[in-house]
Amino acid sequence: METIVDEPQWLRTASWIGCPLAGAALGWFLQSISGWVASLSWVPFKGPFKLVSEIPQPWGTVTGIGVGLVAGLLFAAVWAHERLIVKVTPARITLTTKGRSRAYEAELEAVFLDGKELVLLAADGRELVRQKGDVDRKAVAKAFLDHGYPWLDEAPAVK
Repeated sequence: METIVDEPQWLRTASWIGCPLAGAALGWFLQSISGWVASLSWVPFKGPFKLVSEIPQPWGTVTGIGVGLVAGLLFAAVWAHERLIVKVTPARITLTTKGRSRAYEAELEAVFLDGKELVLLAADGRELVRQKGDVDRKAVAKAFLDHGYPWLDEAPAVK
């Protein structure tokens, strides 16, 4: 039996919908205020705003929304690529992030979260892995405890 700790399905789905929609809204907003921003005397880098404001309508709006949509999709893709997935069994821990999976089968002295980093300490006290990720603290603790791993609620004191 394995336990998988990952972002909830609703959050993964929402990121693929929400990020592009937010990007499209931001693209529309920036395009719609570009002429006004270009007219302000104190604004640095007026060139891009002036260029955007001179795109004839409706193509200016379509372009702004399209660029924002693509930027939102890219952001969602990076988010998905960077997320940490933790799979725990009694014999193996598998950490997946950035499209790579690494499995650990060593006997462990401790497992804990140090801020947003998951840390596995080998039985000899050395740090086996320190993996950054935004995992649910309670879910990951439960996964390790359910499979008999030595979970610590906080980082141990340095020896």
